[in-house]
Amino acid sequence: MQMRAFNRFYTELIGALDDCHEGLALTLAESRCLFTIRRLGAPDVGGIAVALGLDLGYVSRLVSRLERAGRIRRTPADDDRRRRVVTLTAIGEDLLAEVERRSSARMDALSVHLRPHEMKELLMSMDTIRVLLDRDSAP
Repeated sequence: MQMRAFNRFYTELIGALDDCHEGLALTLAESRCLFTIRRLGAPDVGGIAVALGLDLGYVSRLVSRLERAGRIRRTPADDDRRRRVVTLTAIGEDLLAEVERRSSARMDALSVHLRPHEMKELLMSMDTIRVLLDRDSAP
């Protein structure tokens, strides 16, 4: 019960469920998709789905929506013309940069009242949560 209460508190605090992620015309899922495309270079839709841990059909719909909005493009892969890779357009790059700027500003605003030792405690607590819940790092 306490974990669920914390999840509700934190998702509301950071606006994770807002229709307009960071006040922009995209959802959190679309934002994560753009971030993942940039991080992976030129992935195909399957690679994006695996990286995000999401259903391939759902990711395919996300990518189609982003492509219609001019934020990404799909082109044939250099090594296999039958496979299509996804890359960010200039519009997508600019949008992702704005998402990151706004996300950083939001995090700064959340923690501006913390003293240095409180900030250190917060970050250590976040690391502890990650280590305890990350199955891949378990002994």
